[in-house]
Amino acid sequence: MIESKSFKVCVFCGSKSGNHEKYLKIAFKVGEELSKKKYSVIYGGGKLGLMGALAEGVSANNGDLFSIIPKYFQDKDVILKNSNKVIFTKDFYERKKMMIKYADIFLILPGGYGTLDELFEVISLNQLNIIKKKVVLLNINNFWNSLKVFIKDMKNKGFLYTKENIIFKTSVAKTIEFIENSLNNK
Repeated sequence: MIESKSFKVCVFCGSKSGNHEKYLKIAFKVGEELSKKKYSVIYGGGKLGLMGALAEGVSANNGDLFSIIPKYFQDKDVILKNSNKVIFTKDFYERKKMMIKYADIFLILPGGYGTLDELFEVISLNQLNIIKKKVVLLNINNFWNSLKVFIKDMKNKGFLYTKENIIFKTSVAKTIEFIENSLNNK
């Protein structure tokens, strides 16, 4: 169980670095800013890519970092060792379930299929009113522009009930401000 007196921000992001160093710098800055605000950060526990940069940013400010990791990775050299709390789950599904349960809000950085899976899970749960937790995507280098167009297209073609549970922000400052306003209004 994740015990924390502060708000818990669950960050979904890639275990790869992407093809522009800006992705890593922004992930580090997000971790740094979230820890300055005294938010607990829940993430996938990796030390590589954006996950690693995020964790470094949190650790640089002695922030609360909670890793939720599938046992699949237990014997691989991809896990960050200095989290405040590490929880191993039996599989990826259980990890996602725990991250969703403990988070107060979701922040999505660039990533691959795993990040998209996590993103669509929380969007779907919100749309069904199973959870009521905001989802904010940090649109670094216009990474999420194609998704914005796709969501609009699905809505226009009558396949979505709503898209309002997805918020796009273009800077770390605007993202942190949105998180702060959302959590303070809980």
